[in-house]
Amino acid sequence: MLTLLDRKKKRDRVDIPGALCKALGWYFPLLAKMGVESVEHLLFTKYPKVCPYCRNSPHTEQQCKLVKGTEGVLSHERVRELTKANWDSRPTGLNDWQLMFEAIYPRSLNSSGGFSIIALLEELGELAEAVRVFERYPHYFYGEAADVFSYLMGLANEYALQCAERGETFNYELEFLSRYPGLCIACGGRVCICPTVPAATVGRMAKEMPISVARISDVEKFDAAGRETAEKVLESVGRIPALAKHLPYDRGDMNAVLTQLAFRLAHALEENHKDTADRLLKLAIELGREKRPSGTIAHTITADILDVLKEAWLQADPAVQQSLEIEQPALGKLAHILETRVLIVTGNPRGQNQAIRLDKEISTIRQRVRLGTVRDRIHIETLTAATVDSLRLELLSNSYEIIHFAGHADADGLELLGEDGVHNLTFEAFGKMLAEQKSLKCVVINACSAMQGLSTAFAPLVIAMVDDIDDDAALVFAKGFYDAVAAGQSPAKAYDISVTALESEGFDQHIVAKMIG
Repeated sequence: MLTLLDRKKKRDRVDIPGALCKALGWYFPLLAKMGVESVEHLLFTKYPKVCPYCRNSPHTEQQCKLVKGTEGVLSHERVRELTKANWDSRPTGLNDWQLMFEAIYPRSLNSSGGFSIIALLEELGELAEAVRVFERYPHYFYGEAADVFSYLMGLANEYALQCAERGETFNYELEFLSRYPGLCIACGGRVCICPTVPAATVGRMAKEMPISVARISDVEKFDAAGRETAEKVLESVGRIPALAKHLPYDRGDMNAVLTQLAFRLAHALEENHKDTADRLLKLAIELGREKRPSGTIAHTITADILDVLKEAWLQADPAVQQSLEIEQPALGKLAHILETRVLIVTGNPRGQNQAIRLDKEISTIRQRVRLGTVRDRIHIETLTAATVDSLRLELLSNSYEIIHFAGHADADGLELLGEDGVHNLTFEAFGKMLAEQKSLKCVVINACSAMQGLSTAFAPLVIAMVDDIDDDAALVFAKGFYDAVAAGQSPAKAYDISVTALESEGFDQHIVAKMIG
């Protein structure tokens, strides 16, 4: 209705004064609903008879454009001082407020050009946003509410000019009180008892064509059908990478990065790794559907998400990886979850020549990883001459996907250094140490007879030697296992390859066994 001010059209049953009054009829209850005790105080705090940006009356357009929002010249403290100094001369009625804003922001018949309407619509959008975040940033709402009132006064002043041009007068205060006299003009009650949906509204609705639709009766069935349709739509566009660019992301930066990565990897793996691509697409849809608290940045990356993304990343061609990293700089935040971290633990409490063999095993593992296609995604840490204390501290301080023990063991546990030589770490105690390793996928115990002491798996996959194993066989096992890991294979697949390596080199393939947790 207010846009008719600028279009200068006359429409039956459209009353500009009525529209201006109805705007305030909604405005005042909104502020009451948001807990504002005094609209007068709110308005005059921001507009103390001057523009709050240039602090002039009338305001200077050029200066306002230069200073608005800039801390160098915008002075909240000076505005507060003006509020205090001018408080006793503040407006006392609606007409006085209208005149105050006319003095600050003069209007003319030729200069409007729809500015006030456009500005009001913009302010209403900002006010709606301010309502949404009110609990956290109430001052944002108060400022936007004052601005909305300012533009309503501007529209009232423009209408007053149009009335004056026709030889008429416009008294905003009387117009408002005649429509809102402190009781409902329809039912006459101080608290309105009119029907929630007035008869006049029903009459307008009655003109619409009657349409019958099925109502949702089975929520689970409806949800399943919706998901199926969504997946068909995504399938129909070929999962193009551009799709991710148009998805609405307001659930946290990390969630956006994860979703885009899943979509783009799905596209890259579609041809050669269809199963992984399907899992990625499902993951992307679930991430996009996830409800996140407003303003959330952090994202808890679960083991399932980690597994799918890591498997897909390692399957992707290096050129694809490089392209994704260039397109999505934020992937740097995810680098740590796309890497495989390996901890090699060695203990040599018996002395003799064992240290030479252990050093050779570490060297061999590093060498095999360097030859792999995904070597840049594998990081190896070592804990040599391990004690119970040093192992416990390392596991508390860092997380690993693979923990590899090399040294001596028996049915009772692992041999570590102790104050008086050998300290036996039972498998039960070792398992408890590993309990907080949430990313752990595999524990390798490349030591004699360790499997004989294991009754339960303390990791998703535990690999250990069944009986005594000589140094050469232990090294062949390590080569086969880490050749596979460095090629992007899972620990389970790496176990199979290590068994094949033992067999192909003439060693007993049954010397090693696995236990799945």
